[in-house]
Amino acid sequence: MSKFKTLLAALAVVALMAPSAHATTFGAEVFGAFNTYNMQDVNDALKAENSLGYNYDELTSGMTGGLGMRMWPNTNWMIEACWEPLFLETESTANNSTWNMDANSFQVSAYRFFPSTNPKARFGVGGGVGIYSVNGENVDPSLVPTTLKVEGSGPGFHVMGVGEWGMGQNFNLTGSAGFRFADIEIDNSSNGATADYSGFTARLGMAFYFPQGR
Repeated sequence: MSKFKTLLAALAVVALMAPSAHATTFGAEVFGAFNTYNMQDVNDALKAENSLGYNYDELTSGMTGGLGMRMWPNTNWMIEACWEPLFLETESTANNSTWNMDANSFQVSAYRFFPSTNPKARFGVGGGVGIYSVNGENVDPSLVPTTLKVEGSGPGFHVMGVGEWGMGQNFNLTGSAGFRFADIEIDNSSNGATADYSGFTARLGMAFYFPQGR
């Protein structure tokens, strides 16, 4: 929670630095996302276990969702802070064991929107930074202990193209696509292995703006 408060503070600082020609507008967003992941070190470990009789699938992609708070300091800039949990899991049916590489990410982003002749459609580009916290585990009934925690935390960043389409009073459809870079070192790894969440990301969501006008 303290990390999220830090990101909200950074959001406020960026908003104050942005040039303001209109009253600031605040809103919230809920979104679903499709992500691809590199996970080279983890997938190498899965391949090694498969050579011993396991049948894990590699971790390459997944569906997620998230929540965000956003503000428009003016009509050209949008600042957002969001929470996006990342879900990755693979199971070996050969012995009922699992590898889970779930993580939490807290992100702050800034987007520059281009002038548009359509008042209900806006497009822009931007990016941001995030804090990524790995909360994974390997559960294997044939081992003692049966559960091995996989944890770590570190920074990441992303670049995105974004769009908004008016759907009604105070509601907009949102969409974005881009790339994430977040290669997180796993704590207590004997060989410096990382959990690499880098890859393509695409989101589709709905934004609600509090009724002070936009």
